[in-house]
Amino acid sequence: MVSLPSTKSGSFADFARQLQTEFEEECGVSFDDRIVNKRERRKVTLRKERYLSEEFRELWDRISQKTRYRVDFPTEALVAKAVGVFKDEPEVSAPRISVTRSQVMFSAEGVEEAPRAARNAALADYRPPLPDIIGYLQRETELTRSTLAEILMRSGRVSQALKNPQEFMEQAASAIQHAKRELMVEDIKYERIAGQRYEMQLFQHEEIESYLSRLLEVQKSIHDAIEWDSEVERKFAQEMEADEDIRLFVKLPRWFKVETPLGGYNPDWAIVRESDGRVYLVAETKGTTNIKTLASKEALRIKCGRRHFEDCLQVPYKVATTLRDVL
Repeated sequence: MVSLPSTKSGSFADFARQLQTEFEEECGVSFDDRIVNKRERRKVTLRKERYLSEEFRELWDRISQKTRYRVDFPTEALVAKAVGVFKDEPEVSAPRISVTRSQVMFSAEGVEEAPRAARNAALADYRPPLPDIIGYLQRETELTRSTLAEILMRSGRVSQALKNPQEFMEQAASAIQHAKRELMVEDIKYERIAGQRYEMQLFQHEEIESYLSRLLEVQKSIHDAIEWDSEVERKFAQEMEADEDIRLFVKLPRWFKVETPLGGYNPDWAIVRESDGRVYLVAETKGTTNIKTLASKEALRIKCGRRHFEDCLQVPYKVATTLRDVL
């Protein structure tokens, strides 16, 4: 058995708690209930009366249609957007050498490192050999050599490749990929695939088992409990369970995906509510309803989801933090 030494400021457990707290504050996630008893699990039961109800059949009929997407944009639009993104990237820095001298001390409390001196200096007159920049970008972006050359020349940053070719290529590839994703989503169009749907019977064959601490028992869903992935989801489900206007809600299974240029997108909820008539809708729960503040890929998948459900299937699609955002 390996024994971890105590830190100078306290026990390893204290250090672990401090690290967890700082990580949660920095990343906005919670580790509550992540350490669980493996035996405290149960299977979720399909509630047949809800599964066979008119509300669920009609809801599933509206959202289960499979689609494919089509993207069409001119090369000039991609070049212009990629140039704009690349210009906003920070200037490529020349390679630097960092030298640190430290003293290692052994004590009853463990091993400690005490820095003694540090030096950070640029490499004078260093000119690294130039790799095949266009070839690298072609492999990363799948664009033609002429298009890539046009982007690089119009960016006005070609001379920076002489400083640090690797950093230059990585920046350029990232900027071009970002521009491609945004353009694809801006111009994406979905169409129904004739005769292809997600079958209702898949719910009967699906076996859901989860830790008790991650399950919320409910009455208004086709299962007797839903597995939540975040506090936002748990509270949202509680609000739906308590609201008189919500007739039925379903946590969409992981196999239910909308195809996007960024991979499969699995929305969170399908909902039936009664408000001057019956309304069938899909909702995505996030910590904010301002998708501009979300990670780029996450925001783009949400935009694809809206095009799929609202434009193609004519099903309302909402991004929500609380039930009020849906109502």
